[in-house]
Amino acid sequence: MLRNTSTAEDARPADERGDRSTAGEDENRYASRAQTSIDFVVGMSVFLLTVAFVVTFLPSAFEPFTATGSGDVLAADRTAGLLAEQLLAHPTTPGAFDPACTAEFFDAAGDGAGGVAGCQFTTDAADLDAALGLGPATAVNVTIAEDGTIRSRNGVTLAAGPTPPDSENVVVSRRVVLLGGDDADLYVRMW
Repeated sequence: MLRNTSTAEDARPADERGDRSTAGEDENRYASRAQTSIDFVVGMSVFLLTVAFVVTFLPSAFEPFTATGSGDVLAADRTAGLLAEQLLAHPTTPGAFDPACTAEFFDAAGDGAGGVAGCQFTTDAADLDAALGLGPATAVNVTIAEDGTIRSRNGVTLAAGPTPPDSENVVVSRRVVLLGGDDADLYVRMW
């Protein structure tokens, strides 16, 4: 392409025209202009902090979907609801336990409802897994307590199942119930 050198535009210095081939001094200025060390350090620091944040917090975002024992939470809640609303209470008064049926359930004699009329269960705490509809792989403890003390009724301690271990994760579901007109806490522990 031919240029007309008589225009006013050509009167500008070479670096303003974009013509760097004629100015050796300007070439050195453009060649030495690059990323400084501080820019690199700041950029890498931000990048590494971002990567560390993602690596640290991303797995916890998926934990509710991959946590083990989530089935125990549902099973413990379902079991507590089954006991409080059907097995130990009359269906018309959920949460109000029949004292005679509750004592018969926890007596673990293996005779079901025995001679007590009106009880809603056929299998008692002698076979706790069968009474609650649980599989043999699930360990369960059912306790009725008041102020941290296990209750008793008619000489029967209102607790069934093995003692929960200290070395495993134990899921607890709690319901506040009435037992003989007094408030009590129903605890279902699963592991």
